[in-house]
Amino acid sequence: MHNDEPSLIERAKRYDRKAISELYKRHVQSIYRYIYYRVGDVNVAEDLTADVFLKALEGLEGFTYRGIPFSAWLYRIAHARVMDHFRKQARRELLPLDERLVATGKDLQAAVEAQFYHEELQLAIAQLTADQQQVIILKFVEGLSNAEIGRILGKSEGAVKSLQHRALNSLQRVMGKEE
Repeated sequence: MHNDEPSLIERAKRYDRKAISELYKRHVQSIYRYIYYRVGDVNVAEDLTADVFLKALEGLEGFTYRGIPFSAWLYRIAHARVMDHFRKQARRELLPLDERLVATGKDLQAAVEAQFYHEELQLAIAQLTADQQQVIILKFVEGLSNAEIGRILGKSEGAVKSLQHRALNSLQRVMGKEE
């Protein structure tokens, strides 16, 4: 987290283009990754990411910095936009196979095995509750701490640990690994 965030937010509230641009640059990749991992479609993820930042800009005037990272607010907006997307869409889509794995061409067997594992993991994650999916993505894709995840989700660190534990157990069960 950047220690100049409160002043940057205040400048952005006054429509300072540089401040708005800096906030966008700092957070766009993580918000995009979060959304992409949930929806599995590049175009939808791009559209929803743009929508998140539009909603953030529209609501920035009402945002009050209280020591919680600006990213927590953005993740909440992103979560709401993803849920709206799923409500509009009758069913969830699975993430496509990661084409970059095939593009390396160094070890075809390893690439194929990695693709199958990736697909199996996506199927398993799709079976988790929405809260469990969020915890897994924020923890293992975004690399956030339990405390940071708690601030984003509005939950205690203990609740995050519990959700993570249940999610990992569910993933093990669904993927057939009793390690």
